[in-house]
Amino acid sequence: MTPPLILDTGALIAVIRRSRAVWVLLDEAQRSEREVLVPAATLAESVRGGPGDAMINRLVQRPGSQVTVHDERRARSAGHLLARASTADVVDALVVAEAIHQGGATIATSDPDDIADLASGNRNVTAVRI
Repeated sequence: MTPPLILDTGALIAVIRRSRAVWVLLDEAQRSEREVLVPAATLAESVRGGPGDAMINRLVQRPGSQVTVHDERRARSAGHLLARASTADVVDALVVAEAIHQGGATIATSDPDDIADLASGNRNVTAVRI
């Protein structure tokens, strides 16, 4: 089973800006029937009720895409990740916690260094710069 593609806030902003890099990843995900996950916190950081939301709305409504929820288990995992990382970005930690919860994932991000720091020790979690 192919691990999911998770989009962080930077990736969702790239969707709005129609970045070729993120659309290539999304096209590859669709062709390989790879699930695309949008953690709820990244959605909250990205949507503003304006015209740019249309691209994100289309993305989350595509077959194979879903918005994931941050339950207690993921929240506690994110807190533990933050405790040992050199970053304090809660949303990034929730994105990595989702990847760990999934048993591994590729995270599309504009900040792969922070994601890699948070995912340190989790070989099944990789970051791809968009």
